Amino acid sequence: MSKQITKPSNLFDDKGILIQDGWATKPIIKYNRDKVKAKWFRLKEWDNYVINHPKYNFSVTVADVGYLGMIFFEIVDYQTQKVYSDGLQKFFTKGSWKLPTTSKEGNIEFHNDKFDLMISRLIDKRTIKFDFPTFCENGLKGELVLYQDPARDSIVKVNRYENEKFFYYSDKVVWMPVDGKVRFGEKIYDFDTNNSHARLDWGRGVWPYKVNWYWGAAAGKTNNGHDIWFSHGYSYEDPSLHDKNMVGYDGKGHKLGPIKFHVPENPMDPWKFSSDDGRFEMTMIPILHNPSKMNFIIFNSKSNLVYGLYTGDVILDDGSKIHVENLLGHAEAIKWKW
Repeated sequence: MSKQITKPSNLFDDKGILIQDGWATKPIIKYNRDKVKAKWFRLKEWDNYVINHPKYNFSVTVADVGYLGMIFFEIVDYQTQKVYSDGLQKFFTKGSWKLPTTSKEGNIEFHNDKFDLMISRLIDKRTIKFDFPTFCENGLKGELVLYQDPARDSIVKVNRYENEKFFYYSDKVVWMPVDGKVRFGEKIYDFDTNNSHARLDWGRGVWPYKVNWYWGAAAGKTNNGHDIWFSHGYSYEDPSLHDKNMVGYDGKGHKLGPIKFHVPENPMDPWKFSSDDGRFEMTMIPILHNPSKMNFIIFNSKSNLVYGLYTGDVILDDGSKIHVENLLGHAEAIKWKW
């Protein structure tokens, strides 16, 4: 397990070398983008929001990966097993979108001939407002409030690679109750703080050209009413690199060691997850498979993304065993060339 970061600092020194690497429960590292040593086409930055309801989810992703900028809106309907996705792609953005340098503050705003999007960060919440009249020919409009208590922990990770130009800085905020509505054509998708949770995958980094990664997360309540969420990731090349493993219990984060993904050949079969120390043993039963592919010759990806229900046990730092049943979340196995 990597070491805990407890003292604030810049991400890089004046020579562009990482000052600290490891994990934290708050985004206390300042991402001084101007010190990145890599070329513009190697820097990857994104904010990905997914809002889960027991019957459906909504997501919006804003990503600038240097030679391509992408904004996608998506509705996933678990009951009808349909996925609706639309957005825009713009070549050679070269980091010009200047996404926020911290997950703690900063807004994202886009206005163009296709849609309007405003993501605002306030002290104890985030708001997402959008209007996309031509989305999947039916139109998409909504306003959502994601409540984020600043006292609650998230899993923050800084990865150091052998190549000093490479790094990965992420904050995965998994516990955010949501209130609001999304209108898709004549259909309204309601989100309520009693049954809906958002997660933010905030990432900034320079990776090797070829990358495989695994990540999963879930949030909800235990049977006896406690708040619980977890994030778990794995890299088979080096388990210490993509160590996004933490369980949050009533707001406090408990760090977990490496967790292996046992990915079935058929993505709709059960996915199993296990840890060497026995602190995380879960099975996820998929309810929808949402694969994706992109191919721009030098930039391509292939992903198996499933949404499903987690059941199993996790052990907190004090040895308490917490059981969860049918906790809604996701798991993904992704291959990138970028």
